[in-house]
Amino acid sequence: MGAVRSSLIVIILIILVITISNISARKSLSNRRQLTRSNERIDCYPEASSQFSNYSKQSCLARNCLFDDSAMSGVIQCYLSPNYGYKLQGSPEQITNGLRLKLQRNSAVGSMFKQPIDNVLLDVQYYTNDIIRFKLYDADNKRYEVRRQMKLRVL
Repeated sequence: MGAVRSSLIVIILIILVITISNISARKSLSNRRQLTRSNERIDCYPEASSQFSNYSKQSCLARNCLFDDSAMSGVIQCYLSPNYGYKLQGSPEQITNGLRLKLQRNSAVGSMFKQPIDNVLLDVQYYTNDIIRFKLYDADNKRYEVRRQMKLRVL
């Protein structure tokens, strides 16, 4: 069981580091505006197909996203900058039943949200071999949380 948990931790950390790390951040400002390969794009306007979305180039750019005027049918036209997201700060910290990761938003890229959270804590906790909990929360601003006991029932 301990080996399975360790393997799970390593796999999740690898996935998180790959997702959070940003190779593109090393590129110059002119390269940042370069079009991202269509198969690497993350849709910045997933509701675009809805008749109520008010989708347009201007609404895409208002979200601080990139817009490809020449995108073919089936290719994401409004997408996140390749260096949009969070970077891992320091090393993961051991907590009860898991790990805590400190993440910092890449402020070099404008956020698509009005009030982005700059510093995020990600807790990854293992309760059983079948239950894993991810908790993301603002590292700088405390919030009220209802205390509750988690009761696990083994089948």
